[in-house]
Amino acid sequence: MARWLVLVFSCIILFVHQSEAQPTTARDTTFSPNLKPSLDVKRRAGEIVIDGNVNDPGWQDAATAGNFCQSFPIFGLKPPCGTVAKMTYDDAYLYVAMIAEDAHPEDIRAHYSGRDGISSDDFMGIILDTYGDGAKAFEIYSNPYGIQEDLFWTQNNEDGSYDLIYESEASITATGWQVEFKIPFSSLRFPDAPVQNFKCSFWRSYPREQVYKSSWASINFYVPCPFCQFGSLSGITNIKSSGSFELLPSLVASQSASAPSQGAGLENDPVKFHPSLGARYILGTATGLEAALNPDFSQVEADAAQISANTTFALFYPERRPFFMDGADLLNTNIDAIYTRSINSPLVAAKAIHRDDATSIAYIGAYDEHSPVIIPLEERSVVRADEGRSIANILRATRTLGNNSRIGALVTTRSFNGDGSNVVLGLDGRAQLFENVEIIAQGLFSNTHEPTMRTNGDTGTFDRGKYTVEYDGEKFSGYGAYAMLQRHTEGLDVEFSYQELSPTFRALNGFVFTNDSKNANLWTGYKFPIVNGGWITEFDMSILESYKANFEDQQKLLAYKPELDFSFIGQTNLHIAYRNGNETFRGKDFRNLYYVNAWGNTHPLNWLGVSANIWRGNSIARFLDSPVAGRELDITLSASIQPMDGLLLEPAYTFSRLDSASGQGAPYFSGAIYRTKLSYQFNRKLSAKVIVQYDEFANALEIDPLITYQINPFTSVYLGSSHNYNATNQYSPLEASQRHFFAKLQYLIQG
Repeated sequence: MARWLVLVFSCIILFVHQSEAQPTTARDTTFSPNLKPSLDVKRRAGEIVIDGNVNDPGWQDAATAGNFCQSFPIFGLKPPCGTVAKMTYDDAYLYVAMIAEDAHPEDIRAHYSGRDGISSDDFMGIILDTYGDGAKAFEIYSNPYGIQEDLFWTQNNEDGSYDLIYESEASITATGWQVEFKIPFSSLRFPDAPVQNFKCSFWRSYPREQVYKSSWASINFYVPCPFCQFGSLSGITNIKSSGSFELLPSLVASQSASAPSQGAGLENDPVKFHPSLGARYILGTATGLEAALNPDFSQVEADAAQISANTTFALFYPERRPFFMDGADLLNTNIDAIYTRSINSPLVAAKAIHRDDATSIAYIGAYDEHSPVIIPLEERSVVRADEGRSIANILRATRTLGNNSRIGALVTTRSFNGDGSNVVLGLDGRAQLFENVEIIAQGLFSNTHEPTMRTNGDTGTFDRGKYTVEYDGEKFSGYGAYAMLQRHTEGLDVEFSYQELSPTFRALNGFVFTNDSKNANLWTGYKFPIVNGGWITEFDMSILESYKANFEDQQKLLAYKPELDFSFIGQTNLHIAYRNGNETFRGKDFRNLYYVNAWGNTHPLNWLGVSANIWRGNSIARFLDSPVAGRELDITLSASIQPMDGLLLEPAYTFSRLDSASGQGAPYFSGAIYRTKLSYQFNRKLSAKVIVQYDEFANALEIDPLITYQINPFTSVYLGSSHNYNATNQYSPLEASQRHFFAKLQYLIQG
């Protein structure tokens, strides 16, 4: 029955494609979008004051771009409202202004928020490819209050943690809103040439009953290379960004207290001071060198707790530390051989980045005093939080080959003071075969020499018993391989991927949490965008078929998952999925494991956003010595509530419960995590927030207040604390277990 359902669902998708069913689109036949347009940019002829009013003399003769084309939700249509962009420059700055028409300016969505918090607002800006190679671009935006958001976009990643320094001011007018940008060339990287070949598009997001996104250069995201569709900028000549020198000194003062045992009072530790110094030097326009001595690599905001009651693998946490942000796009590969959070507490760290019109190179080196390690196995991970001191080296290089194609290489090493090491070598690439078809591939080789002077306490074996998990000086090599072939169109999408990780493959500078696996996935989908369809704006259907085996070719998983997606007015989305499959775990076969998953979100009002995810089905109790199948229920609820400018409330609730298959007796586990973040933005520089999080699984309460004064992404003052309370069980009272106060000052000195 299951195979027949897969066949019928796949045939429906293919039949719809072969029938050449067209989206219901009432296109304006008089509208002609800009296909790879050009803009002749002249030097600034008059004064420009960045105040949100586009009436200064310097704008009068600036190059002007109009005739924007809609990219979302349906490509190729005329946008609901008009947009105009202007551009000029001088020796030190690129100036951009944008004017947004709006028939109902009272409906403009804008909030007084922190930096990088405007994605649900109206916003505009520029997507700028300074090398003109179609491989990467800066994204620089502002909302109608001048709040900034910047990203760095590459072919396989859009990094929202990237920060650069620029000025922006905006104002709401009687006919819409407008914004001005002043972008220092010293914040950008570009070729060292007398004449620049910048490419770009101006971008506008217009969220109302649905989110409309429009662009000066018509960008069809169903074509593999959006960058290749950008417009060209001519006339930018004789600009420099050389000799820039930056110092980033910081000082952290902290005081901690902890309870020596449950129920005992807190005992104070002495106040500690942690000075550090970072330095960066820009050599020409292409190369940057950076070093940090005794750096404070702690995160100001704690990671959100994750439920790990029924997982046997390591948990992934995103990188947020500023030192690793620049160049982070180069470190992302399909197999996660590089995970910078594996560099935990270095005494010294260094980084070098080079980018020219075709080649990008990144190097990170660190002497880490407390090194975490992930040992991947077939059905679990062994996680060691601190393996002592180590030296980490990461070298990554890519080269663009034109036509949305590139090749890359990486080398990583990790050595534990002469007692154990890991080396990973790799090649990867991407090639656009046809207009809508591309292939992505990666190959990795690893060599590992286990330590002998320490133990990890694990009694297991791997690679069919050839090696022990315990550290005993064993030497072994392994490999990883990945390939994907994908085709995307306005209607039909097809993706086929295959990955192998040998039983002896390890990447101690990466996040490889499992191995001894061969995975194949085939995903097919079809989109039905609807114009003037009333309350529904798009309907999509897809099916995913998955196969997994180990290196003895024993089938571990065979599953199929049909999915339906609906988009409604009011920025409301609904996703429904059903999955059925067979899985083998710890030598036991589990048949007809199924679940139903419903996920949705809505942002119908300027001040309210809500999302929910409900998962119900049967799953394996993996943490038991003898695993069994049970009935699981997972619920995730979250909201974003902004009752007034500057005030934001973000409650979240995560629940998980696993019962026996019969439903009799106590559950194998049951619990929830409650998390609430309350923040207030007093002005663009000063903010305060408090995070309250209670974890029923750990019987732990954490309260983290924080005050931030941020002049720019790198100059800031933090005053905060963390208060932890624990209980021996869910019925015991919470008692203070740890407390931490800290003050951090960092100041960017530019020369």
